[in-house]
Amino acid sequence: PSDINLINSLGVCYGVMGQLEKAGKEFKKAMALNPDEPMVLYNTGLLHHIRGDIDKAVSYLHKAHAVNNSIFHIELLLGDLLKKKNKPDTAILHLDRAGELNPLSALVFRLKGEIYLEEKQFEKAGMEFNKAIKTNPNDALSLSGYAMALERQDKNLSIALSFARKSIDLDPDNHVFKKRLWAIEEKINGIGPEKSQMKTA
Repeated sequence: PSDINLINSLGVCYGVMGQLEKAGKEFKKAMALNPDEPMVLYNTGLLHHIRGDIDKAVSYLHKAHAVNNSIFHIELLLGDLLKKKNKPDTAILHLDRAGELNPLSALVFRLKGEIYLEEKQFEKAGMEFNKAIKTNPNDALSLSGYAMALERQDKNLSIALSFARKSIDLDPDNHVFKKRLWAIEEKINGIGPEKSQMKTA
């Protein structure tokens, strides 16, 4: 009854089984034994994230980060959630830290690429998506994101076209991917904005 690792693991088992109430009770027991155990704080944050409460999730993850900033999953999830909360600068800091802890994580590169894309920093976005694709060549989100980053820079449009097509091969029903492909095709074919609007209307 006083083994915090065992209690935390039991909570994780309940979480994986979808029994979130039971999982939460076990994490509370673990926190009563040690309120500064980073993995218990992380799992509690993850539980709130699954329940859709991003603010509570971020609060617990900040606590976990303050205790130990050398755990990849904490930095990754915190960066991802701060991205969703439209806090790009802080999100990048945690994703950079996650990348230091796991330099081969394609997800870190992709999340950073998505942030830079939203911030219209297209060159930086392209660099991050390129790293993600080198790590995972079948990452449809990174392929499409890289294609858009190139299109917005008017660079290597033939490569952008190839990546945009491959992203749709991997995810044929993704409307965002299709819109990005159309934008590249229109630019390559020299279709002006008025004709472009007529085509998509």
